[in-house]
Amino acid sequence: MQVTPEDLCGLADTCLAESRELNTSWSGQAAALQVDAGAAGNSSGGPGFVAAHTAALDAGDVAIGRLAAVLEADMDDLYSCAFDISAQDEEAARVSRATAGEVSDNPLLRMILGVK
Repeated sequence: MQVTPEDLCGLADTCLAESRELNTSWSGQAAALQVDAGAAGNSSGGPGFVAAHTAALDAGDVAIGRLAAVLEADMDDLYSCAFDISAQDEEAARVSRATAGEVSDNPLLRMILGVK
């Protein structure tokens, strides 16, 4: 399997897009999940029910935020890997173009690079 910097950048872009979509979707729908303090009526368990619902909504908000943060961290890591691969490719290309004056006196290295 071969991975290119372009592949990694594409995957990083997907992570960012999914993070944004996750946040946007949650933000757009979270308001619909809110309940009024009197939503359970005047029953004895009403305040506890509303408090539990509010706590669940708050926990969902935290969970969505953490999931989005993981996707954004993955994006950063993927871009970092893409940069590292690209830098290594450039270094390998530079070494492969090395002239006899740039190559050490190491006979094995000279043979590998085809320098006489």
